[in-house]
Amino acid sequence: MNKNWKEEELKAAVEAYLDMWEKHKIGISFTKKVYYEELAAKFGRTQKAYEYRMQNISHVFSLMGRPWIPGLLPAKNVGTRTEKALEVLITQVESEKSN
Repeated sequence: MNKNWKEEELKAAVEAYLDMWEKHKIGISFTKKVYYEELAAKFGRTQKAYEYRMQNISHVFSLMGRPWIPGLLPAKNVGTRTEKALEVLITQVESEKSN
């Protein structure tokens, strides 16, 4: 399996993270593992890979001055290119949702 993440995979991870974030903000319970399972089944990566990617997204949230999802502590081991791509995707997905 190619270890490089395609933009489609990163965007799906960001969409899932933002969905969990919205649920967290309004007090709707959710199970993170369900999100990891769905992403893993769709893209052929492990659930652990998606859990770690969510922690990378938490790191980007922290760089943006935003709180992250409890239980998904920021993981700083994300390449500069991927970090920037995640930031752009967060902004893009939030913009798409608000339209």
